[in-house]
Amino acid sequence: MGLSYMSHVAASAAEALPVPSRAAFAQPEDWPTQGGDVNAKIHSAAEFAPRGAVLARKRLVIALVLSAAMMAIYFGFMGLFAFDKPLLGTILAPGLSLCIVLGPLVIISSFLLCLVYALWANRVFDAGIRELGR
Repeated sequence: MGLSYMSHVAASAAEALPVPSRAAFAQPEDWPTQGGDVNAKIHSAAEFAPRGAVLARKRLVIALVLSAAMMAIYFGFMGLFAFDKPLLGTILAPGLSLCIVLGPLVIISSFLLCLVYALWANRVFDAGIRELGR
């Protein structure tokens, strides 16, 4: 019963599907032989490639500098934590050690570096992208 029922359902579903006419498909003689506007857009985009490459290089440099700064801060703190615990245990005030001060500073520095990147991107990178569009 299962096989015959499934074949009956498949046959009735196939009958319900509309069959498109041959006129619905574009004929090969209607297809454009020249690229037309597409080639013009590619050509005009090629003019901006050097300026876009300079902008991309600037973004890469700022990203690498900020990443290196964050890595130096983080791994510097972790290095102190691993190799110089007595220094981090230095009491600055009653109940306040150097580690308690430096830990949050590592987190705050990540937010500050993100802020630096966001400000740079909004002022320099976005302006450069708008300039490329003109």
